[in-house]
Amino acid sequence: MRIIALLFFFYILICPNLFSQELVYDVTIQGKPVGIMLVTKKPLDSGKVYYSAVMDLEYKLFRSTEMVQLHEAIYQNDTLRQAYFVEKLNGEKVEEAKIEQLLGRKYYQTTIDTTKAWHEKPVLNSLVKMYFNQPQKRDSVFSESTHKYNKIAKLPEENRFMMLNDNGEKSIFKYNDKGICVQRNFNVGAVEYEIKLSDRKE
Repeated sequence: MRIIALLFFFYILICPNLFSQELVYDVTIQGKPVGIMLVTKKPLDSGKVYYSAVMDLEYKLFRSTEMVQLHEAIYQNDTLRQAYFVEKLNGEKVEEAKIEQLLGRKYYQTTIDTTKAWHEKPVLNSLVKMYFNQPQKRDSVFSESTHKYNKIAKLPEENRFMMLNDNGEKSIFKYNDKGICVQRNFNVGAVEYEIKLSDRKE
């Protein structure tokens, strides 16, 4: 049994991609299909875990728009080590944010566009992780794009949670029995977005 356990351990080290997870979501705006979002969780070396969410949309509201949005985060021992966010509209970068925990320190150096600052406390949960982890009733979730915390509240319906950011904007997350997000609804101004887990694989 010990030999089997050791072989399994080395197999994990050699083949970490077997334990990667990918979630594909269909995205609609005002009820119309506009693109997809691919969310990934992947183990790395040294106990690190990589998360990403890539959204690729094409829609027409006031004009034809192609939007690409990327969230990335690396955790180690359940603590955020670094994260990156970028949003592009029609190929032009409109937002960018970076945060990195300095070696041997608990605080982070942050950059939003060209503004540099510091974040003092270790980050244990951020937005991109919420697709793989159902939150607790009174969690707070760090945003990779704004570097601020969003409040979480449990809704009366089973496995549904509301996230509230510092601007008062709400997102509703719905989870399945495995703790995976199956649907997210939110508004940007008066525009309604829905992100829904797809059955297909990319």
